[in-house]
Amino acid sequence: MGLRAQAWARHVALDNDGARKILDQAVRLADGLGRPGRLGDLLVTRSVALHELGRYGAAARDLRRAEPLIAAEERPDLRLQLAILDHNRGRVRAAELAYRELLDDPDCPPIVWVKAANNLANAQTQLGRPHEALDHLDHAAELCRDLSPRLLAVIANSRAWSTFHAGQLAESVRRFEEAGRLHAAANLPLGEHQLEYADVLRDLRLLDEAMAAARSAAVEFERHGARLMAPEARLRCARLALELGDAATALADAAAAADDFRRQRRPAWAARAAVTEAQAQAACHGYSPEVLRRLGAAAATLQRIGLRTEAVYGHLAAGRAALALRKAPAARRALTLAGDLARDQSLLVRLRGNLARALLAESEQAGGVVAECSRGLRDLARHRAALPSLELRVLAAGHGAELGALGLRRLLPTASAGRILEWLERTRTAALLRVQPPAAGVDQDVIALRGVEQELRTARLERGKEPSSLLTRQSALEARIRRRSWAGEDVGGEAAALATAADLRRAMDGRWMVEYAVVDGQILAVVVEPRRTRMVDLGPVAPILQEADAAAFGLRRLLHGTRFAVAARTAAQDAFDALSRQLIVPLGVPADVPLVVVPSALLLGVLWSPLHPAPVSVTPSGGLWARAKRTFDAEGPVRAAVVAGPGLPGAVEEARVVAAEHDEIVTLLPPESTVDATLDLIAKADLAHLACHGLFRSDSPLFSALELSDGSLTLYEMLARGVAPRRVVLASCDSGTHQPYGGNEMLGFVSALMSNGSAGIVAAEVPIPDGVCAAPMTALHRRIGRGDTLASAVWHARAALADGGPEEYVAWSGLTAYGPG
Repeated sequence: MGLRAQAWARHVALDNDGARKILDQAVRLADGLGRPGRLGDLLVTRSVALHELGRYGAAARDLRRAEPLIAAEERPDLRLQLAILDHNRGRVRAAELAYRELLDDPDCPPIVWVKAANNLANAQTQLGRPHEALDHLDHAAELCRDLSPRLLAVIANSRAWSTFHAGQLAESVRRFEEAGRLHAAANLPLGEHQLEYADVLRDLRLLDEAMAAARSAAVEFERHGARLMAPEARLRCARLALELGDAATALADAAAAADDFRRQRRPAWAARAAVTEAQAQAACHGYSPEVLRRLGAAAATLQRIGLRTEAVYGHLAAGRAALALRKAPAARRALTLAGDLARDQSLLVRLRGNLARALLAESEQAGGVVAECSRGLRDLARHRAALPSLELRVLAAGHGAELGALGLRRLLPTASAGRILEWLERTRTAALLRVQPPAAGVDQDVIALRGVEQELRTARLERGKEPSSLLTRQSALEARIRRRSWAGEDVGGEAAALATAADLRRAMDGRWMVEYAVVDGQILAVVVEPRRTRMVDLGPVAPILQEADAAAFGLRRLLHGTRFAVAARTAAQDAFDALSRQLIVPLGVPADVPLVVVPSALLLGVLWSPLHPAPVSVTPSGGLWARAKRTFDAEGPVRAAVVAGPGLPGAVEEARVVAAEHDEIVTLLPPESTVDATLDLIAKADLAHLACHGLFRSDSPLFSALELSDGSLTLYEMLARGVAPRRVVLASCDSGTHQPYGGNEMLGFVSALMSNGSAGIVAAEVPIPDGVCAAPMTALHRRIGRGDTLASAVWHARAALADGGPEEYVAWSGLTAYGPG
């Protein structure tokens, strides 16, 4: 029995091979001593280790040998182990029946009952019934509070996993965070917890974080020889690699996992791996009849076993392959099955069903494409609205990217320009139309992060490098802040309604608006004029992107003070002229009419101010513009504030000349321009001018920051504190830069502030050279004081730069107005 205890400790630490060796010794000892009861107990325990090692046949033999040897009160545990064997071999329905029989047995010990309830919930969730699973888990959680902290942690993890499959993603994040704390308190290995958490992060489209969790689990399982779980982790890694665009890694991981599953005789898992392996093979080498055959066979296996969610993915993948190979009957069969099996499942599975039915209708030139896409996008909108953070809502839109593109493609040949515009509005920056409520209290981690960043700044100045220990602390704090935002209980406020052409026409108030879209490499524009809406085909997008790159290259050369400044300026201006001819001139916008531009995600690198001779303003979507216009029109007298940050040549002078243009304005200069003082000031301001260094973070845009006297003011903190002045002037580098996401979403200073209520923003999409902003900002604020819109004020401010040198030309190019303010 001492050996058995040692072996169980090894098993809990995932060292199942070590546990098996100890148990082999104990079995020989008990057998030699003629102790049948002890032998039976040891055989049951060894079967658990063998099971975890993937040796199902040997595990089953041990259980059958043990059954006549053990006491009657121990047989429920043996029946549980047999059911788990069936479960992991893919016989999910048989396992479900066995678990139910255990729960109905009045002689079942409480600890076995709890384990059976946990596993039954797992089976029900796999079979597409997560709500039933949660009922069993709630009861099990009550029973196991007095049994074992380890078991309580396992139940907590299962509740999180079933909550995720029930479609309650934000709630599942909260439960996974709790399960992680319980695992740590119980000193349990985190591998299985990380693996299931990776599933949630994947469906929240936090793909890098999901991959980190899955890889960590895989390393832990491999290190401890947990052969049952290691290929499951590797398969998760393969799926994530495929979504991240690394098809070669996906193929290697999926093939290795599939080999392990086949050796372990686990047909359900082998079928899952076969789907991913075939998809990766197609991504690497293209579709082939063999890929189609393997996808079809794997999907059929998953369907036969009863794993509907996985079967939907498999049939959809097979349908795509059949469409690519022009095998219409096979495509119809696979896509029909995917659509049918997805009904009444969780949201993300239903979206696959919508996509399957839409793809089938498109391939057969039948009706219903737009209707299916609309149904899916409506479902997604409700799901997105329930998410607790702007970051998650932006990411979630990626689930509908293909539905949006498919619907637009189907509408284009026959729909009116107004109908096309409405579709674009539905599928563009919809996540930004919901205002995030301010957080209660001050986030201590945000304060700690600011301290770490201040230490990093000091280290850079004194030592010329950033200590790795500080960078590690910075990453840990950012990760904790983000995780807490994912698990928040508050959701955004009321979303603005989608704007129609008539709504936008009223909001434009004489301006023209153009909304761009890219479809199959071609760019089109929907133009909203005062009396009509029309569509213009602008040809291929590739030359436009080339000219945008040429303009950016020329401006970078000017910033570096090259001796070829004249040539660089000429090249940049030639690129702007070409972009104007390609993007603006064909629209027929009168030269003196202000223009509102709604770019697609592919056109975020275009600088719009130099392309039209009248005032230009940019907005992420027409709906956001219309909402901001209503906010702007309803506001009263202007309260102005100006803040200068440290270490920026000309910032203090800029603050002073701006202040001179306003009768009533509050000014904060270094060292008084701290984060808290700045937030307190601009929270009460209608017009806030921030002259400070800026840093855009493409890896995590909400941690983009403005540098103030005591550290960085992140965009995350501004939104969390509900600070979004009606008008904002961001006189800092790259403040107008956006990170694009799937589903035509974007995130940056401008979009986030407009989402939270700012009606107008002035920002720069290029680095603005130090010391060149005083003159244009004087002109800008003078025009604001006269009642101009920001677009008009920026137009006049740019005029003050037009005849300057290279640095002034860069500022002239990049200074941009956003929104109607």
